[in-house]
Amino acid sequence: MADPTNGRVLPAPAGLIAGALFIVGILLWMFVNKGLLVVAGLGAFGPGILRELGWLNDQDEFQRQAAHRAGYHAWLVGGIAAVLILSVLQWGKPGAEISSEWIGLILGLMWLTWLFSALLTYWGARRTTTVVLLIFGSFWLVFGVATIISEATQGGTSASLLTNLLGVFAGITIVGPFFLGAWAVHRWPRATGGVLIAVAALFTWKFGPWGMDDWSTQLLTLTLLALPLFACGIALLREAGSEGT
Repeated sequence: MADPTNGRVLPAPAGLIAGALFIVGILLWMFVNKGLLVVAGLGAFGPGILRELGWLNDQDEFQRQAAHRAGYHAWLVGGIAAVLILSVLQWGKPGAEISSEWIGLILGLMWLTWLFSALLTYWGARRTTTVVLLIFGSFWLVFGVATIISEATQGGTSASLLTNLLGVFAGITIVGPFFLGAWAVHRWPRATGGVLIAVAALFTWKFGPWGMDDWSTQLLTLTLLALPLFACGIALLREAGSEGT
């Protein structure tokens, strides 16, 4: 069977630019101004809009089919997530307000669903896992460094220094599984898949919104932290199982 990627490892230039815009937009949204989320929106939706208008022709037929299929998957996941969130929030509280965090959670689920579906179809589980783990690991690494720098500039006492050092250690603990998984996936795909699922379950238990009044922000963080690990782990186990049959 021919390789549909034709040996390509990196996406097309338009995809790289879109990915960079998305990551920069998320960081601007988190650290500068919430209104700058529009930059991430340009990266997430801009190329697709240009392709549908016929102004960007950087994909072959296989890639277009994978993207359209992924879009349908994202529609299904986003739709069921929106219905469940609205139902739960308004159960016994008709007219309850929907915060921007819940909207962000739905958008995050839709984008992740589209990303995983398109890449798994195009690249397969191992290469997709490598790329996704490196992307999300880099994102959380930059986020952790930016948070530590921001806190360090607010105080210079020995207590704050100790807190920053503990923050560095915690950051390494969080981003470590992403980079280790990206390194190990081609050597031990089945074992790596199991470990990623176990780490995702640990993150879910540790960082979940259990006992909190407002679940939206914590669920959004958990979606960006644990869901990539869960998805990659399941994809690796499924691919390893199909190869063994």
